[in-house]
Parts: sequence; C-alpha cells; structure tokens
Amino acid sequence: MNALRDAAWLNPPRARAYATMLACFMALGLAYGWLSLALGHHPGAPADASGLPGASDFLSFWTAGRFVWEGQAAAAYDLTALRLAEDRGAVMQPGAVLAFFYPPPFLLLCLPFALLPYLAGFAAFVAAQTAALVVLLRRILPEGWGYLPVLAFPGLLLNAATGQNGFVSASCFAGALLLLGRSPIAAGSVLGLLVVKPHLALAVPVALLCARRWRALFACGMSAIVIVAMSWAVLGSASWAGFLRAAPEIRAALELHAEDWAKLQSVFTTARVLGAPLGVAYAVQAAVGLGVLAGLATASRRRPGPGAETALLATAALLCTPHVLDYDLAVAGVPLAWLAHEADGGGWRPWEKFAAGLVYLWPLVGRVLTQSYGVALGPLLLLWLFVLLRRRAMAMVTV
Repeated sequence: MNALRDAAWLNPPRARAYATMLACFMALGLAYGWLSLALGHHPGAPADASGLPGASDFLSFWTAGRFVWEGQAAAAYDLTALRLAEDRGAVMQPGAVLAFFYPPPFLLLCLPFALLPYLAGFAAFVAAQTAALVVLLRRILPEGWGYLPVLAFPGLLLNAATGQNGFVSASCFAGALLLLGRSPIAAGSVLGLLVVKPHLALAVPVALLCARRWRALFACGMSAIVIVAMSWAVLGSASWAGFLRAAPEIRAALELHAEDWAKLQSVFTTARVLGAPLGVAYAVQAAVGLGVLAGLATASRRRPGPGAETALLATAALLCTPHVLDYDLAVAGVPLAWLAHEADGGGWRPWEKFAAGLVYLWPLVGRVLTQSYGVALGPLLLLWLFVLLRRRAMAMVTV
C-alpha cells in the first residue's frame, strides 16, 4: 500500500522515460488519425470515391461557421441543414450528423477557421488551441520540467486528433491561474470567456465570490456580458432563438444516450453506466455537485492563494455539470500542472502522486475501459483529485 501512497518508484528519470514513450505513442496515433482524415476515411465510414476528406468533430464547427458567413447563423442549430452541409464537406456515415450544441458566442470563435478550406481550418484550429494551452501549462509547471509532460498529456491527444475544443476551456482556467495573483481584472476577463462553454463555468462565481475576489468577479461578469452582446450584434437574434430551440435536443442527447456514454465523464454518466434510473442519476449528480461547491466555497473563503483557488476551481468545474466529455479532461491539466509545481518545491503529500498519475492517464484509457468493461472511473478520479487538492490548499492557509 505504501508503494501506491507514496509512489516513490515514480522518480524523475522514470517519469521522463514514461512520458517519452507516451509522447511517441501519441505522435503515432495522431499521424494515423490525421492521415485517415486527409484520405477521406474514419472508423465505421464506408469507402468513398468522392475525394472528400474524412469527418472530424471539427466539421460541425467549420460548417456552423460557414453558415454564419452565408448569413444563416440560425441554421447552425438545424440538424437537417447541418446534416446536408456536412455531407457535402466530408465523408460521413449515412444519415449521421455532428450536432452543434454550443451557444452563439462559440460561433464567433469558429468564424476565422470557417474562412479556410475544411482541412486547412482543422489544422489551424488544432494548432492555435494546442499552442496556447501548451505554452500556458508550461508556465505553470516547475522551471526544470520542460515541455515533455505537457506534450505527452493524453488530454491533448483527444482534442488534437478530432479537432475538439477542450483546449479552449482549459486555456481559460490556465490563463486565470497565471493572472489572478497579479492582475485580477485580466484573470476575471479570461474566465468570462467560458461563456462559450457555460456549463463549465458553474463554479466560477462561487469561487470568486467566496474568495472575495471582487475585481475578478466583476471583470468576469462584464467579459461574459460583452461577449454575449457581441454575438447578438454580429449574429443576430435568430442565432440565439435557434440555440434556445435546440436546448431540448441537447438534454435529450444526454438522457437518451445519443452521446456515447463512454465519452461522457460526469458523475451523472457514471450513475447511468451502473444502471441508475434517470432521476437517481440526476440526484447523485446534484448531491456531488453541491458537495464539491461547498468544499470549493469553504476553501476559497480561506484564500489559500490564487494558484490553489484556481486549481480547485478547474477541478470543480468538471465535477459540477452532467455534460462533461473526455476531451474536456484537458482542463484537468491545469490542476495537475499546479500540483506538480507545488510538489516540486515542498514535496508530494500521501496519495497525490498516484492520484495525479491516474488522472493524467485516464483520457487515454477511459473510453476503452468504459466501452469494454463498463468501468466509468473518470469522475471518481477527479473527485479524489479535488479532495487531495483541497487538503493541500487548506494546509497552505496561514492562520
């Protein structure tokens, strides 16, 4: 048991060796995935002689952005229109559709990439997101660690392979962690950008309010309001009307298994995978979410420091919503990087290294384990990490 509690065997040389092997594995996986995309194939798709590229999750972002440039922003929320447009842009499974379930502010982010051809837009979208998050996480990590643990993080693989957007929310939390201590207004403004994925922002006002970070809280609110107003001005009220009409479809996708539960990483999903009825799953999600918010609030009230507060906030964000997918686990890179920074200076506390290692690797194996064996441990690992982070944060409080 001590071997797991202290994980002394995971020393720096071994960690570097494991990270190097993992980075090589990820590079090969990405190369295969991108080549398949460029050649017009994806798992489960029929052979196609049209010359179109293969579908990726980015296809829905690119298609939605193209609708905006064509003056049809509301069509981004019309599944029939999306299906027809996506079929013209990439090789799709018959009748398949990659839905666009994001609020209009996210459409603003899609616009510049939709000006490019599909594959070029995919490459630019992935490159911009990856560069931003890698630079931010590297600044959080200890000085001598280098880029290897960031580049080997499996949370990057899921986003880079499919063109997903988990890097956006992860970069918001990473930027806030770096800025909160010296520029609260800038940190709050960065957190306000989470309006593009508001379900991950549920814990933000609780943390800032309880920590009495008034300037950050005000800036966060103003930033969100400005972005919403910009989306209204640029895209028109029809885009918001379309989004609100699509809201029941978003809920149905979660409740009726339209989303692959192996991809979902919430407490709600874990309960459903274990056979809980819908109402029970929501009750469990609510109980855990409220408990996490209470833990976040009491820790933030003691003000253990900007880094500890933001690391706890990022972890809480993943636990407080029923709609978290495995690509959102890129957000977990923020508390992991902060924990590594703190442990580098003051040592690892019991179980921290082992828990951090499991959370670090989970994006790589979580989907396979859930699909094959019904093992949905992601939320439990995140909850364990939250408890350990809170313990460390409370120990940092000066009495």
